[in-house]
Amino acid sequence: MAHAIFVAEARRRGLAVDAFSASIWWGFEGEPVAAEARRTCDRHGTPLVQVTSVHHTSVDIAGATRVFVMSARHLEALREETSAPLAHVCLLGDFDPQQRGSEIADPIGGDAATFEACYLRLRDCIRHYLNTTSDLSSGSAPDVTG
Repeated sequence: MAHAIFVAEARRRGLAVDAFSASIWWGFEGEPVAAEARRTCDRHGTPLVQVTSVHHTSVDIAGATRVFVMSARHLEALREETSAPLAHVCLLGDFDPQQRGSEIADPIGGDAATFEACYLRLRDCIRHYLNTTSDLSSGSAPDVTG
């Protein structure tokens, strides 16, 4: 959902960005987006840009301007699996304007209300990031993962 929200919010602002979404965990490559994530995005009019999962080793993490993860566990997994410098990787929850904490709970396995709460929090964080970032000033595009 974060990827879809990020792309929709960037487009709404007229920003030309290249964004991607990638899983930290092996075994999800090629799996479709969770049905409840799709329904939640549909309810909000947020089009899914990517409908299947890819593993982070399939994308250029090192070349990204910004990489977001939802939890410290995701960040640790990236550190363990890549030799790339990770100074540009951060917890998306750190951009929460309501300061609800750095961690954003993964809604997988949850009900519609869990996905809805996650969607709204992701949207808050992404909007705040886009409203406050200097990452875009150089003309480079931030990227999304997690």
